Amino acid sequence: MRQGKYRFLTVFMALPMAIFVIFVVSPYAQAFYLALTDWTGYTPTYNFIGLQNFAYLFGIEGPPDRFFWMGLRNNLILLLIVPAATIAIALFFAAMLNLSGSTKGGQIRGVRGSSFYRILFFVPQVISVAALGIMFQQVFQPSGLLNSMLRLFPGADPPSWLADPRTALLTVIVTLVWTNVGFYMVYFSAAMANIPRELLEAAAIDKASRWQSFRLITFPLLRPSLQVAFIYLGIMALDAFAIVQIMTIGPGGPNESTTVMALSIYKNFKEQGQFGYATAQGVILFFITIVLAAFTLRATKREEVEM
Repeated sequence: MRQGKYRFLTVFMALPMAIFVIFVVSPYAQAFYLALTDWTGYTPTYNFIGLQNFAYLFGIEGPPDRFFWMGLRNNLILLLIVPAATIAIALFFAAMLNLSGSTKGGQIRGVRGSSFYRILFFVPQVISVAALGIMFQQVFQPSGLLNSMLRLFPGADPPSWLADPRTALLTVIVTLVWTNVGFYMVYFSAAMANIPRELLEAAAIDKASRWQSFRLITFPLLRPSLQVAFIYLGIMALDAFAIVQIMTIGPGGPNESTTVMALSIYKNFKEQGQFGYATAQGVILFFITIVLAAFTLRATKREEVEM
């Protein structure tokens, strides 16, 4: 009986596992090998050079690759700011739309017109990244919408947002947050819908304020959703290629102030014909992403045990 069970599972899983190995595991294995070669990406042959690409990347045989390490620095800044800002704003909007309206008939409701606001906030999710990048590029132009509004104030001298190294990365952060808030607002709204209304209504009967209800009931019950959101936003912050490629000067400028690791990989392959070296950078990015995901999942597991 047991042998029949194992035979059935083997036959049932054989095809999915074969597809997974061919289309998921195999590309990673090829990438790890190509990172040890000098392949240009345009020739049928290449040479095995061992860890030379990694030695150049870490500056062991010369100066380190400044463009890549500036990208890593900017990715870490995005990783610290974008997930936290996106989750905070999305959580605030979700609470307003679901829990902050009038209490009618003992039932807690959202603000008036919450259905319309929910659709309005979700609109950025149906616009392509290319269109969003071009739109925000125009907004942050010296004569764009933002500076035109700022000049309405007497004495205002708004900067050239995308041309100033001090503000260029800020424009990328604002754009990434704006494009993701709508989706996570809807995600948190769905999570709030699963919170038993009896808990919130009992808190209202006990004269608990909205802030106390949110801090003591809503937020703890949303913690698993918040952790999932942080993982996905963290992975997005380690990429950010499309917005940087479309919006910024260079792209990645000025003075590499907005470059990211994915852009360094793209330029090394597409513009300089160093596919092996670009793949070595991709391997580094892969391990950074794995470490981030493992760290977050471990923290998530600890929180679940404590709850």
